[in-house]
Amino acid sequence: MVNSTSYNQLVLDNMGFVVSLAEEYHNKHRQVDLDDLVSEGSLAMLRAARKWDPERGVRFVNYAVRDIRKAMERLLPEEVITTEALPEKLKAGKPHTDDAAEQGDMEASIFPALGFLNEREQFVIESYYGLNVDDRMTMAEIAQEMQVTRSRVRQILKTAQRKMRRILNHNVFI
Repeated sequence: MVNSTSYNQLVLDNMGFVVSLAEEYHNKHRQVDLDDLVSEGSLAMLRAARKWDPERGVRFVNYAVRDIRKAMERLLPEEVITTEALPEKLKAGKPHTDDAAEQGDMEASIFPALGFLNEREQFVIESYYGLNVDDRMTMAEIAQEMQVTRSRVRQILKTAQRKMRRILNHNVFI
């Protein structure tokens, strides 16, 4: 265990690593807000710092990197319900046709599944993935619109994603 002064210094010394890792994820996945990535990475680093034992001979950053990456990756969009990946997922084993047909397949599958979500979950999914709206919104923008925290939006999004995955995997509405 680390005393509180050392703990604070350890966290401050490694914030640059968290920010650089968040920027790396943000550059690959632009729809994820950089602030969200930094926040999640920072919280993961704080948790790792509480558990880290310097006497084991492992550098702190090597100890914490897995937890930090895992926390940030939870924010990344799930392949199952992204508008780009969904048509291929639904049409597994069937020959691909033109984009219009794929769009039709997606609408025929995704939009009925949205009906199984509550109003808040529908709003978050539609806003975050740009369904039924002109532009995608970040979690911060959705949070501001709903007058809740980004953390609450993330919780709603994860719950909605789980429901959508269950619905789509079990063909509940087909």
